[in-house]
Amino acid sequence: MLETASLERLAEVVEGALPEGAELVQARFDGGPFLTLLVDREDGPVDHEFCRRVAGVVTPALEDEGYDGLVEVSSPGIERPLTKPEHFRRYAGHEAKVKVSEPIEGRRNFTGVIDRAGENSFVLKLPEGGAEVELPFGSVARANLKEDI
Repeated sequence: MLETASLERLAEVVEGALPEGAELVQARFDGGPFLTLLVDREDGPVDHEFCRRVAGVVTPALEDEGYDGLVEVSSPGIERPLTKPEHFRRYAGHEAKVKVSEPIEGRRNFTGVIDRAGENSFVLKLPEGGAEVELPFGSVARANLKEDI
């Protein structure tokens, strides 16, 4: 998954400061020095109170690291980003939309069910006649669950 070095370091700081049972799903810059953190938790909903609590513990840690921009903490939402290999393993059997940085089999965009995930890649079952495609984690530019309501 593609990240900048400074964003990678800020994500490490956030992960170290999160309360137990919380997970950083994605950190990204939106509109300049505006850091958006998508967080999830094991033991309940990602509601306003939880986001406020997370912001209260990660903001001082980020300031200690030299980051002085705005921080937004939010739920990953129903079309949750898949940013780590363990996300693909956890959501095996769920449908995902994946965009790769370089074409694979002549395509950059894939939608299918996550069949399995290994150490370096994962397999999507495509709707086209039951075909499968193996995608290396390093080639993923963006991936999200695709949930129909």
